[in-house]
Amino acid sequence: MKGVSARFTLRTLARNRVRTAVTVAGVALSAALLAAVLTSVASVQAGMAERTRATEGSWHAFSSEVSASAVDALADSGWVSDLAAFSNGGAAALSEADALSLGDFLTLKSLPETVKGSSEPDGAPLSLMPELLEGRMPETADEVVLPDYYQGETLGADGEGGVSSDGPLEVGSVLKAELGARTTLEDGEEAVVDARPRTLTVTGFYERQPPFVGNNYTAESSSAVALNAAGSPAGVSDADGEPSMGVYATTQGVGSAGEMARLFQEATGSQDADALFHGSLLQYLGVSDGRPIWGTLWMLAGVLAAVIVGASVSLIYNAFSISVAERTRQFGLLASVGASKRQLRRMVLFEALLIGAVGVPLGLAVGVAGTAGVFAASQGAFAALLGEGFTGLAVRADAGALAAAAALSFATLAISAWAPSARAARVSAVEAIRQTQDVRLSRRGAREASSKRRDAGPSVRIGLAGRLFGASGFVAHRNLSRAAARGRTVVASLAVSVALVVVSGSVALYLSPLSDRASSRNAAGSEADIVVSAYPERTGSREGSELSDHAAEFDGFLARAAELDGVRLSGTCRQGQAESVVGADMLSEEARAARESFDEQTSEEWVPSSFGADGTFYGSLCIFYLDDASWRALVGDLGLDEAAYTDPDHPRAIGLNTYQATMPDGTYISAKPFARTGPVDLYAIEGREGFSHMGVQESPNGQVLVGYLDQEAASEGDPSIVTAPAAEAAQVLSIEIGALCDEEPAVVNAISGSFQFPAVILPESVAAGAAGAGQYPENPFAYSFAGASFTADDHAKAAKALEELASDCEGLVINVTDVEASAQQGRLVAQAVQLFALCFSAITALIAVANVFNTLANGIILRTREFAVLRSAGMGGRAFARMMGYECASYAVRGLGIGLLVALAATWGLHAAVGMAFAGVAFDLPWGYLAAAVVLVMAVLALSVAYALRRARAGSIAEALRADAL
Repeated sequence: MKGVSARFTLRTLARNRVRTAVTVAGVALSAALLAAVLTSVASVQAGMAERTRATEGSWHAFSSEVSASAVDALADSGWVSDLAAFSNGGAAALSEADALSLGDFLTLKSLPETVKGSSEPDGAPLSLMPELLEGRMPETADEVVLPDYYQGETLGADGEGGVSSDGPLEVGSVLKAELGARTTLEDGEEAVVDARPRTLTVTGFYERQPPFVGNNYTAESSSAVALNAAGSPAGVSDADGEPSMGVYATTQGVGSAGEMARLFQEATGSQDADALFHGSLLQYLGVSDGRPIWGTLWMLAGVLAAVIVGASVSLIYNAFSISVAERTRQFGLLASVGASKRQLRRMVLFEALLIGAVGVPLGLAVGVAGTAGVFAASQGAFAALLGEGFTGLAVRADAGALAAAAALSFATLAISAWAPSARAARVSAVEAIRQTQDVRLSRRGAREASSKRRDAGPSVRIGLAGRLFGASGFVAHRNLSRAAARGRTVVASLAVSVALVVVSGSVALYLSPLSDRASSRNAAGSEADIVVSAYPERTGSREGSELSDHAAEFDGFLARAAELDGVRLSGTCRQGQAESVVGADMLSEEARAARESFDEQTSEEWVPSSFGADGTFYGSLCIFYLDDASWRALVGDLGLDEAAYTDPDHPRAIGLNTYQATMPDGTYISAKPFARTGPVDLYAIEGREGFSHMGVQESPNGQVLVGYLDQEAASEGDPSIVTAPAAEAAQVLSIEIGALCDEEPAVVNAISGSFQFPAVILPESVAAGAAGAGQYPENPFAYSFAGASFTADDHAKAAKALEELASDCEGLVINVTDVEASAQQGRLVAQAVQLFALCFSAITALIAVANVFNTLANGIILRTREFAVLRSAGMGGRAFARMMGYECASYAVRGLGIGLLVALAATWGLHAAVGMAFAGVAFDLPWGYLAAAVVLVMAVLALSVAYALRRARAGSIAEALRADAL
């Protein structure tokens, strides 16, 4: 019987080619969407992992100080796949004069040498080596390369310190160093102990790298790192007398960063192992998800997958349900010749399996191909996202993602076909002949029928529908009551379609933070081609002077820049900071929540809260000082009175009411800091010997206090704060925030990445002439950063020329950013996000239309005999139209209601997913798409009524009445 039923199923599929093709297409479309969503996220994650390896190294765990025996233990560990080690050659203290510009210590370590596995796992080196600017890498233990800022310096010229040179440092110079172990003394100072002399020959200079331990080999605290040849003998030993070494390792079979830390400690035999873990890489490998954005993307993928599966279940279920209804006589005849219920059920499930065997692989291929097409159209955006050196992002046909898509597709098929298969198993020969299987009374209809049977009289209740719509309404109401299963199918189809349309709009709505962040990241691009930012150079442990002391140098740079051919100075900005008190009613709730979250993630327990009991803000206020021309332009753009905003004796500020930043936990925030305008108090705090001020805070009785940290007590582990009344320890300066600005001026955008809200804008003339004594930070009108914006005929050429000018500035670090190029990249990223949302919306809209029309049209086809009976009874065209209109209106109301509830739940899930990475995103509905869903339902139902009328009028009544279901 198995072979017979299989052949019968194949013959049925072949005979009903159109229905089979539609069902296969539905399954393939579902699998394609699932594959596209999961493959997209997996490809982006894999691309980011590749980028991280290329820019930060492929290591998973790093330790700068382990014993030689610990290196051997790590090499023998099964969870370590690749291992490289280096020797710590010790540190030497620079003289006090040299330390002012070069740092306190010069640290020596060897180049890493492969101990196990490959030095370049996954095609990227374990640790990135610095780029040589001159000379060559060392080849012996007595050769060394130095950071570029050592070039030309003469060390130990005053005869002090543990490092000296035979003249200005250059390739071939001889360096003498007293190298030993760095240790912290009882007074908190660092020193070198057990020093031994070494003579080293300089073979080159490498480019300075930023002091981020996670991605470069030469960053170590504030010390410069000198490199010598791999395999050089260790210069320092640990407490057990073993050579001190460092390691980089990649791992295998490790499920979390916590497990990695435990295994590392067990292998090294130390609970205090100085280990770092490459979080920015591990999050892409699934070992550690340190940034909420990846939780957001995968949660978005999960919500979309759930929506796709739900829509697919409805579409495929309807197809199988209609198939079973059309073949009622077939199943009845098979039951009459001995087919069991299990065999009938298996026939439908076997049909589903055959359709899945064709549709799922086809859908997976289409999904991957479609993803590749979208990625190909977005390569510019991906190149901008990945950064310099990357031309785009390849589609990764990830086996796990495709397996998940296939599993979900087959699960969808099984769920969709199970109920129709059970219905087919219940068909009896008598029901098949009478064709009553799909005409079932609802509970209400059954109660009414039972009541009528008990009544002696022949009266029939007309009901509300009959009174309002006449005989057509009465018949429609009876149809809805008696064919409850058919009605539920249509309502479910409508609900899924409505949900699909609204959810596609929600996807576009909640992906907008990604595109907005990308496109607004360089908002100055619309007004400036290039921006520069400047701050005082700080290379040693002793902080350099403030930018206020380098005003002449920065002004000279601006003057030389303005003389460049084709370059025009648009404006300048200086940034300062002041301790302030801002009224509770002036800050928005979203800003307050963001600042409280920031304080929780960054502040120590002993640091007072930024907010008082009534919500008043006590903390730093960022101040941007615009040049007079830019200030007047801003005042004019906001429609303000220029005279009122240019009086230095009564400074009036403009509140910067926009802020975007990344919180310490990786969450992105976008907030409007101010709720309204009003007065703000700034405090010029007096300095005290042996103390560092901790800003202003609120006393228990509501007074303003100034906090001071006892530096000596803090060095001994007691970071207690002493306070003094602000009236005694500070000068208070009041300014009025008279207006709010919702967009950063171009010149503010040049340096705005370094401030915490709240922030205000003032004219530079206020900083130059207003009251306030002392230097920054005591003087609220002094500044620490500066920026400028330029327009240029050729922005790339001008940026290069400005970089050359910036390199000649002494004591200043000047960064030049080609904003126009960055803005183009941001626009590309935004376009890629919008393209994804558009593609998803278009495909889901097609599924929605196909789902509703397929359900209604096939349902109407199955009612051909019913329509013929009504025509034979004398129902005219208008009455028939009213009957169908009543039925469709009932379907529409129920479908819209249920669909909107489902869409609301899915939209809330999308909001929660986006809220994991973007703080302060308000819950909202895509009202335009919601209106489109209503219009779609009305249009499809109108077409269905028209189609039913056409079907009812076509053909012979006699032929329809004796039509055979086979």
